Amino acid sequence: MAATTTEAVISAPPAPPTCSWTDHSTGPCKLVVINHRGSPVQLVWLSYDGAEQVYNVLESGAETHQDTYSTHVWELKDEDGKRLVQYAGPSAKLYVTSAGVTIVGTPPPPPADAPGPSGSGAAGSS
Repeated sequence: MAATTTEAVISAPPAPPTCSWTDHSTGPCKLVVINHRGSPVQLVWLSYDGAEQVYNVLESGAETHQDTYSTHVWELKDEDGKRLVQYAGPSAKLYVTSAGVTIVGTPPPPPADAPGPSGSGAAGSS
């Protein structure tokens, strides 16, 4: 019986992706990968049957923009093939450093009661 998870785990060992290939609520998105790790990083797509396909190898200092879909599963691997992170989800930037991978998504919209662009209602105004 296969185990499943509902939380994304970035630390080793990585958890299975939170999205599955049978999730039909997919939509187009873009991944931006920025490598500041000091060594090459592979961008790998996992096909629907689990086969790995290397899409890009980013040297340190390189950046790539990958068009994809929110339910597609991607991995970043180091030069030895060790998985650094596994990701499936909306558009995001993945920053790779020697300390790990930081994932930054699209920020949520401001709350409905937030002050408008004129700054009216901002604290400290007189």
